[in-house]
Amino acid sequence: MEDLLKLIEITKKRGQRSIQLVNLNFRKSEVSKDNQLFDGIVNGLFQNDDDAAKAMFRSHPGNRNYRNAKAKLKLKLLNHLYFLDYDKNTYTLYNKCEYECRHLLHQCKILINEGAHDIASQLLPQLIKQAKQFECLDVLTDALVMLRNDYARQGKVTPYQEACEELEYYRAFRRSVEEAEAAYQSILVFVNKSVSAQNRVMNQIPETVAHLQREAQTYKSRQIDRYVFQLQTLYNELSWNFQENIKLCDTIEEKYLKKDNSLIEIDLNKNDVVLTKLKAYYCLRDAEGGGAYAQKTNKHFKVGTAQWFRFMELYFLLMMKGQQYKKAGELYRKVRTNKNYSLLNDIDKMRWKIYRAFLVFVNDSKLLRWGFNLEKFVDTMPDYPKELSSYNIARLIIQYMYLLREGRIEEVRKRMEALQQYNSTHLDKRHNYRNSIFIRLLSIVVEKEFNYEQIEEKGRTYFNKLRKINIPSDPGVDVEVISYDVLYSFILDYLKTNKLYVHYRFYNLNAV
Repeated sequence: MEDLLKLIEITKKRGQRSIQLVNLNFRKSEVSKDNQLFDGIVNGLFQNDDDAAKAMFRSHPGNRNYRNAKAKLKLKLLNHLYFLDYDKNTYTLYNKCEYECRHLLHQCKILINEGAHDIASQLLPQLIKQAKQFECLDVLTDALVMLRNDYARQGKVTPYQEACEELEYYRAFRRSVEEAEAAYQSILVFVNKSVSAQNRVMNQIPETVAHLQREAQTYKSRQIDRYVFQLQTLYNELSWNFQENIKLCDTIEEKYLKKDNSLIEIDLNKNDVVLTKLKAYYCLRDAEGGGAYAQKTNKHFKVGTAQWFRFMELYFLLMMKGQQYKKAGELYRKVRTNKNYSLLNDIDKMRWKIYRAFLVFVNDSKLLRWGFNLEKFVDTMPDYPKELSSYNIARLIIQYMYLLREGRIEEVRKRMEALQQYNSTHLDKRHNYRNSIFIRLLSIVVEKEFNYEQIEEKGRTYFNKLRKINIPSDPGVDVEVISYDVLYSFILDYLKTNKLYVHYRFYNLNAV
């Protein structure tokens, strides 16, 4: 009872702030504008401020009432952060316990500041035990400081000295983890800056990994292990060693993630590992192995989330590269009919539209064509922003393929001119060598006036290069939706068998 009396005294003395929370069941009774805004965003009714302001107030986003509703909703959502439910299966045991540790630490600090030392001292052992188990070292060191100070307040010399020794050890442990994080971030910043900056830090990574592995062994640390894994996979991606990444993902899954999500004790998202491994399969063009892995792991992703869309994109592209077009069509339909597709940003939607054009080219059906103005897509010259130049190239290539199949020779020439401009100004050879080779093959088709025999002979060397050279591309900016060697085989087949081109050659006997 004394504890309760003390807690009531603290809460009465300080009073209680009015806490506003979003009413998730507001349809039953609540009709406030901020809740209407929340409902409209969640259900996809409002795509932006303009939509919301117009629907709610018949006005523009600068309207005072709309701004007030928006500010009130933001405050309620921030308040909700104190009451999140981490018991759901989508969260790991680590997520849950870290969240609880931070709440408990906050409570202990308030109790000590209010003079309720006895209540805080009852909570601290539980907090310290949990923080140790999950390596929440910033929480742990703060809790140990409070415990040490409490022993000093009570004049308990031996417990005080033991707490000091323990605090010294965990401060060193914490420094080691912080140094591991700093090492990872100091490399990541240059990797994300530019290709030349990547090359400058590449040689540092193996040495850094070796040092962190020793630190992880010293402290038996899962946290440092995580940074080792992230650095190793990053290094392998930069050096195009994707086979090694598959092995690393196998190891980390076996060591830490081979259990139910609610039992995972490391700050590592199982889905992130799945995406890393699936990307490796994609870059290796291993449709069989990657497809089997994707089939097994798709249950980890909640349908309609950002990670699910990322997973589905990798899975789709892998099936396209593996010429499993029927399966790719099924995946596309799942993405396009998902209710959250409308919430994707415009760039993602542009990319999926380009994917759709490639898919229809090899897997034409009413379902895939429904709602898609393919004729307009093919006839309209692309004009994406400069930073999305790869989208222009991808669209020009698939337009070229449709127009060639239809025998629209002058339009084919126009697409070729546009592609040659990109080939000379936008494509660096390290990451776009296959693109350059394929564009060269497309140019030979036009140069040789669609003459199958001459094109097949002239293009043979380039075609063999395509079949031998595999340069991994980053999914999401990869313009090679269908393998170029497959597309070129289609081209040769059209030129050899399509009556339009047989007719064209008959009346162009003097063509070079």
